[in-house]
Amino acid sequence: MTFSSTHISFGQDLQNGQKRWSPDQKLTVEDFKIRISDKNNDVVFSQFMMSHAISGFDFMKRNLDQKIENIFLGNASWIDTTKVANIQKQIDFQQMQFDLAEIHARKFRKRVLQHKKKIAKGFNVINRINNEIMAEFSENRLLLVKETEDAQNEEKIAEWKDKITTELEQLYEFRYENKKKIKLNK
Repeated sequence: MTFSSTHISFGQDLQNGQKRWSPDQKLTVEDFKIRISDKNNDVVFSQFMMSHAISGFDFMKRNLDQKIENIFLGNASWIDTTKVANIQKQIDFQQMQFDLAEIHARKFRKRVLQHKKKIAKGFNVINRINNEIMAEFSENRLLLVKETEDAQNEEKIAEWKDKITTELEQLYEFRYENKKKIKLNK
């Protein structure tokens, strides 16, 4: 069984063991910092965090993409390499979940941009969007695990990879690296 967890916190510099989502830097077995060999634990556990550092004056910025991060927490994640038959397959499945979290981070960035004028009036809108995004991510993550039979159904894995790739492309403007102004269609 694979389980991943997501937490929301306020913006921060990357700490030891953390990895910001990147299209070029995929997860590796070395990113999982906790080493276990315990029959009571899942063989793989990934923890992600979406953090934001949005202040009252951010409504004046061109976009808010670098104010919201999607981070893998290696110091809170593990893989028991003694129990996993195909380690790369499990790492790839964890990467799919990280990619799924990135979709939701991009949706978070987009929704915040759509409501950025309300930020000056208070952060209730950020908290509401945050809660909605986390609920959507949790539902989609559970659906991914269920439909792929915890990475055992190759056909469903291929379908999910295509779906994730398409959604990442559709939300390309809202990637962390984007510093250009985003013009929303009304």
